[in-house]
Order: sequence, then structure tokens, then C-alpha cells
Amino acid sequence: MSEAGDSALDRIRVEIDSIDAAMHDLLIRRSAVIDELIAIKGAHTPGTAFRPGREADMMRRFAMRHEGHLPLTTVEHIWREIISTFTAMQAPYSVISGPAADRLTMRDVVRFYFGFSVPVSEAASSEAALEAVRGTKSQIAVIAADSEGAWWQGLCGEDAPKILAKLPFIAMEGRPAGLPCYIAAPPLNDISPADIRLYAVNAEDGLAAAAERLGGRLVSHADAEALIELPALVEPADLAGELAVPGDTLSSMETVGGFAAPIEVSQMAGQSEPAKPIGHAAQ
Repeated sequence: MSEAGDSALDRIRVEIDSIDAAMHDLLIRRSAVIDELIAIKGAHTPGTAFRPGREADMMRRFAMRHEGHLPLTTVEHIWREIISTFTAMQAPYSVISGPAADRLTMRDVVRFYFGFSVPVSEAASSEAALEAVRGTKSQIAVIAADSEGAWWQGLCGEDAPKILAKLPFIAMEGRPAGLPCYIAAPPLNDISPADIRLYAVNAEDGLAAAAERLGGRLVSHADAEALIELPALVEPADLAGELAVPGDTLSSMETVGGFAAPIEVSQMAGQSEPAKPIGHAAQ
């Protein structure tokens, strides 16, 4: 390499070192701000620290302004580590995951979104994971969306944990940690409106088609019990109306959570945009 090349390389390395130092300084500064936040809020439990709506807004802003060759999922992972760690600083918590067909894939999801600073354990069943969340108030659960059985019954009741987010939040083909999962936590103080709501429903044949007509979908079912997603603007009465045909009934319907609509990323265009809530076009 020529002397001019060596000089250019040295200059680039100095610039990289300067950027790294600035990034570290900003993390230290962010930590100091969190100390002030803790003093003001007096946070002691996860319900006072989690802000899934705010986190969703942050991810949308990053996705909209991102450019260059750095994968967007790398940016997502870095910020998920930062958010998770600083949330734990405000109110220590741990993560308990339910089982999945591929255990390593579930482990990837948990570590991608919650990093390595937060303790992680595994439950024998999704029901057991939710029961642990209900009992301790210092854990959150990660549940695979395709888990077997009517696991969502553990979300029913005023004091039961509720779904606060769905993963992956940034949706793209071939992304890492792409197993569809729900995050459940004790009822939160976050008042951010959800784009999509989850309902535990007891219904007969016709539920899947009815939910689809309203812009939603049937997530899972076990016998006559079902879990469905519906756009936030859809009311329970709307679903009841869709089922008001011979042979179809809606005997119960309980809200068990809600979450922000994911971000859909077009890899072909190299651009991203916030996804519309399910059924937006039909409203």
C-alpha cells in the first residue's frame, strides 16, 4: 500500500475511533438521564417502566430515517438491547419464555429483543409462563403465536397478564429472530392506543371468516375457544353482527391485550414504512 493509502487508512481509523467514543459518551449520558427519570418516577415494578407504545414509535422513526448498507435489523437489535437494559435499570425484571417447536429459534427471539442483561428462563408450557407472570409481577412472558392449546385463557380476568406487543415488530422476508410471538406482562400504566386488539372468543363455526371480513384474523383455536386479532376500530358488536347467521354464535368475547401494528419493510425498494393496522383499507 502506498504512503497516501496508509495516510487515508489512518484517517478513517481515527474517524471510526472518534465515532465510537461519541456513541459511548451518548450511552453514558443516556444512563444519567435514566437516573433522573428513576428519581422522578420512583419506578419499582415493570408496569411503571414498560412503554410499548413509545417503543413502537421509536422503531418507526428509526425505520423511516434509516439508510445505507447497515441492515435495519442490526439497528433494531442494538436499540432493543438499549431499551431493554434501561427499562431493567428503572425496574428490574426477568423474561420467561414458553415452549416452541424450535427451541433455538425461540431463544434467538428472546435474546434479540431483550439482550443479555435481563435474566431469561424457560417454562414447561405457555400456560405456566403466563401463570409465572401473574404470580410475581416482575416477569414478562414470550409466547409463540402457534403454541398449542387454549393458552390465552391465562390472559383472561382483570388482574391477569395481557398482551402488550407482537414480534417481530419489523416484518421482512428472511429476517433474523422472525418467529411470531406475543409479549405478555402485568397490566401496564402505558395508555398508548393499540392499533390491533386481541380477543379471547368462544364461538362456533364461522369465526375465522367473520374476523377476516372485519379486517382481522383467527390466530389460534382449541375446540370452541379461539384467539383473534381485530383492528382497534372494530367493536365486539361488529363481530357479533358478522356471526348473526344460523349455526354461528358468539357466547363470550374478552379483550386480552393490544399492540402497535408492525412495520412492513420492502427489501426490494430498500425502504420501510409503518404498516397500516389490520383491515385499514376496509375501514
